[in-house]
Amino acid sequence: MQYTITLSDEARLNLKEASDYYLKISATINDGFSSDLIKTIDQLKENPHHHEVRYRGIRIAHAKTYPFGVHFIVENNSIRILKIVHHKQFYKIGLY
Repeated sequence: MQYTITLSDEARLNLKEASDYYLKISATINDGFSSDLIKTIDQLKENPHHHEVRYRGIRIAHAKTYPFGVHFIVENNSIRILKIVHHKQFYKIGLY
């Protein structure tokens, strides 16, 4: 089954903030971060149920190289990415 992926406004903001941070350090590091996150999200399309439900129906996929988790829910044949969070970042659960 092929899933469609949508990003919440908050996930888009998380992604922009992280990208801006890495871009200040180095364009090469930012490219690596972007590539790592794209691979993580692309893998969700193939098998989102590979990731266990962690809380309130939300699953987390961890990027391979960079310390970020992609928090998402699966509904029918769509995946909604709620947040993209650094592992050390405080994450408030009240999402809906």
